[in-house]
Amino acid sequence: MFGDKAKGSVSVCRESPKNRKDIEQQSRPSLHIEILSFILCITSPLSVIFYCIAYHHFDTSLYAAARAAYSEGFFYFFATRFPRPSLISVSCYAAWLALQAILYVCLPGEIALGPVTPAGRRLKYKLNGLTAWCLTVAIWAVGTKSGLVDPTIIARNWEGLIWTTTVFCVVAALISYAKACVLPGVETENLKTGLFWYDFFGGVELHPRIGELWDWKHFLSSRTGGIITWTVIDLSFAASQYQTYGYLTNTMVVVVFLRGWVVVDYFINEEWFFHTLDGMYEGFGFYNIYGFSGMMPVFWTLQTQYLAKHPKEMSPLALACIMAMYAIGWCVRFTADYQKLRFRQIGGKYSIWGKNAKGIRASYQTADGKVRESLLLSSGWWGLARHANYTGSSIYTWALCALCGYGGVFTCTEAIVLAFLQIHRCYRDEAKCAAKYGEHWDEYCRQVPWRMIPGVF
Repeated sequence: MFGDKAKGSVSVCRESPKNRKDIEQQSRPSLHIEILSFILCITSPLSVIFYCIAYHHFDTSLYAAARAAYSEGFFYFFATRFPRPSLISVSCYAAWLALQAILYVCLPGEIALGPVTPAGRRLKYKLNGLTAWCLTVAIWAVGTKSGLVDPTIIARNWEGLIWTTTVFCVVAALISYAKACVLPGVETENLKTGLFWYDFFGGVELHPRIGELWDWKHFLSSRTGGIITWTVIDLSFAASQYQTYGYLTNTMVVVVFLRGWVVVDYFINEEWFFHTLDGMYEGFGFYNIYGFSGMMPVFWTLQTQYLAKHPKEMSPLALACIMAMYAIGWCVRFTADYQKLRFRQIGGKYSIWGKNAKGIRASYQTADGKVRESLLLSSGWWGLARHANYTGSSIYTWALCALCGYGGVFTCTEAIVLAFLQIHRCYRDEAKCAAKYGEHWDEYCRQVPWRMIPGVF
């Protein structure tokens, strides 16, 4: 929604360092937020494990799993069915981390500059994600075709992998927190509040790095636990369906293809991530680490998990309607993000839908004392809603869920979770923009009154 560029002087109000400090003190989290952070640190892994239990022990029925938990008691239910580690799951995940780290470092790629950070920095990122994805899929294909790798290895070891990733995420979050406390990075990008659970959950450092190009947030979100992981998980559960029933359903093929398209699209436009709420404002803590590496690989592949156990064919007409819905959602999301990026890149001189794009030039001051300018786009999709890209993502996610037919809440969880996250992100994003841009953001909200759905929300 906005792009940054340095500006020598602007004829608008500036935010003084004193005002910024006052804002930071006012935004110090309260005790109930600290308690909520603790609860989320506990319940987030438990929710993922509950879905794992429902998949393995209750044939993907959340209702049956919930009834068992109620009748047996919460602790007994989890204690008797809690995922167990295995040598193969730990070894496979370690090999996966090593492979993705090697690809992240060694593969060539264009060097891109991220947006201006609160400290006034522009960090460098190597864009080699698409090449890494292609090589990963090629290695998977060669390994399974040659018999060196069982194509169902992920599906067969799902419980052990969930245990392994959960432990990895907790350890990574603890190390990140300890490092930020003992060896803090840039002072003006340190988000520490002094409340342990809040800092542990939300993260202390904004952009933890090793050297000039290794960015931990980028690495985990796109490689080890994030985007690339979805593809190999989907392929493994598709192989599980084939080995179990002797065929692949058209719904399984379409789900794998459409989610693969999401992944490829992400890496073609990999630079866009750095301009999102996650890339710009979120600290590197349990929320970020477990969200990308622990929760999304499970919840964002529930469709293939379900279809591996419940093969379902659809008529060509039904598939065509669902794919059309997916295409509409994807086009809304893609064109919205593209409009925002192009408007920023060319300084506002941009035409959208046959008309000159409109926007607001909003100034703000970074910690290095420089006054900078952002462009708030209020034309195209961004003239209809302040988060039109979220709307598009929700539409195509519901389309993916629809490919499972009526599979209960299990198959719709991704869309439900995404909706809650996006609504929450709307308010968080807008609170940050209001603090950053002040009256300019108020004016933007007057011009674009709706958040996601014009006339509704």
